[in-house]
Amino acid sequence: MKSPFSKLDPRILSELKNQKQKILMGLICVVVASLLTGATLGLTYMALSAISEAKPIPVDVKRLKSDTTAEALGQKLGKSKQEVSEAIQEIENSNLSSPAAVKERQDQALKRLLFACLGVVAVFGLKYVFTRGQMVFLAQAANRMASDLRLRLFDKLLRLPVSYFNDRRTGEIQSIVTNDVNVYQTAINVVRDSIEGPIKAIVALGVVFFIQWQLGLIALLFVPVLAFVVTKNGRKIKKAQSQIQDDLATVTGMSQETLGGTRVVKAFSAEDHIRSIFGSLVEKQYDSQIVGAKRIATLRPMVEFLGAVAIAIIMYICGWLARGDLLKLEDIIVIVQALDQVNQGFKAITNVSSTYNQVHAAADRIHEQILDLPDESSHEGTKTVGAPNGRIEFQNVSFAYPDGTKALDKVSFTIEPGQSLALVGPSGAGKSTIADLVLRFYDPTEGKILFDGVDYQELDLAWLRKQFGVVPQQTFLFAGTVEDNIRLGNPTADDQSIQKASEMAHVTPFIERSQDGFKTMLGERGIRLSGGEMQRLAIARALVTNPKVLLLDEATSNLDAHSEKAVTEALNEVMQERTTLFIAHRLTTAARATSILVLRRGEILEQGSHDQLMAKDGAYAGMYRAFTSGLLGDALS
Repeated sequence: MKSPFSKLDPRILSELKNQKQKILMGLICVVVASLLTGATLGLTYMALSAISEAKPIPVDVKRLKSDTTAEALGQKLGKSKQEVSEAIQEIENSNLSSPAAVKERQDQALKRLLFACLGVVAVFGLKYVFTRGQMVFLAQAANRMASDLRLRLFDKLLRLPVSYFNDRRTGEIQSIVTNDVNVYQTAINVVRDSIEGPIKAIVALGVVFFIQWQLGLIALLFVPVLAFVVTKNGRKIKKAQSQIQDDLATVTGMSQETLGGTRVVKAFSAEDHIRSIFGSLVEKQYDSQIVGAKRIATLRPMVEFLGAVAIAIIMYICGWLARGDLLKLEDIIVIVQALDQVNQGFKAITNVSSTYNQVHAAADRIHEQILDLPDESSHEGTKTVGAPNGRIEFQNVSFAYPDGTKALDKVSFTIEPGQSLALVGPSGAGKSTIADLVLRFYDPTEGKILFDGVDYQELDLAWLRKQFGVVPQQTFLFAGTVEDNIRLGNPTADDQSIQKASEMAHVTPFIERSQDGFKTMLGERGIRLSGGEMQRLAIARALVTNPKVLLLDEATSNLDAHSEKAVTEALNEVMQERTTLFIAHRLTTAARATSILVLRRGEILEQGSHDQLMAKDGAYAGMYRAFTSGLLGDALS
């Protein structure tokens, strides 16, 4: 039967080649251990033959000659009278029935038995060494392959565009990195069983052919039947396994999502509702697992059943051959053992089919959903600006999301170095879209964006983003120390730079209250900090990069009045030397900007300084008066 290993998916084969040295050593051990199985059968046959010969069978020739005539023996054995007479005479002449001859024959048989027994011990000792070797080498290869693949996936995820993460649950991505990779590493078992199964079956069949070649031919008749069963069920197993992994990813996704939103769930007393949704997903996953289990449960017992049928038929034929004195008892015992080894070999080949299809399904998900996707920098340029000033220019920029929703329509503006621009407008006006385009999370569908006069498309993406210090409205902190989170903006920053950024962002006061200072652990997502403390830490993280451009998504929105005043003064100081882009939810913040861009439905309504726009008495002036009087509320968010 043609093994699936012979047509192994190139994607899987590529991963295996990276571990070829360990796999090769493991396969050498597999081959030797499998061949030793045949040696065990041979030694067993030798031992049984020796035991049979060691049994005393005295031959009383005189009684044979007197009680049974040569003619009667000939009729019974199907031989001529002359042949029987010559055989009896030969026995008499050889004196095989004498006590000395019997003892000598028994001594020789016992010597062969001792040799066979010692051989069995030696063979199983060697088999232990090589079996352990295969397990160690292949385990090393499997785990190294899984570790390397997870690193590749993680690296790839870091290089994928933001739009990729907008369309997928975090838990589903996590499921691929964990569950699918766990399945993927079982490709090592495919390699092992593809070698071990056929060798076991071939060696054992060779033993059967050696003892009785006709029985070997009968055993071979079952091979095409087994091949048909394995191939037919293999396709169904792959389809079922693919569904299992998809459903598992959905369950993992919702589980992670719910844990992250525990406060919201409890605040709305939505436990029963969430439990119901999660329960239905779990039930769907259970159903798909049962389908997969049934597929495998159909294949493996079927192979065992067909093997048992073959053994039963051959054992019955052995009975007829033994009746005609064509087989000895030791022949039958070893043939049955050999056929059992053949059956085990085909069970290993069955594992190849089922495991390979599971691995193939995991490979599809890993490659199609992560590895084969284009990087966000696949179309980036290589240019950098020697002495960047931080001038940003939008030239008739339009942007539409993949679903066709238009977010910006022919937007044009310029922010000169050291100047600031506030983006103002209701929700959905396009403020966040402009910020995303400035950071090149997306590329415009029309128009150009320039940095210091150079088209974004021509600039090195990593270099471009290093020119920005970003403070989002919703701060994300990692479960490390205060220092780790500040240093994220600039991994090479020294302690003095971290201290300076912390002082400017007014992080120092609450750090000094902690016993561990900058080494204070924050917990997952900075759970141990207040909202204002998290925001100030985010400001310090932005400032430590010494950026040419600051991008602030209402950076002071979560601060108390005292901290807001202090941080605003600090930001005003650093903004004098940097280009600054505000997403202003509070118009009092927008009033500090050099220029204000009033947006509505992706278009620019007004542009100018606070005083100019107030004098114009247009849309901005109306919003500002409503905001300061408390009528506008959060409409700008």
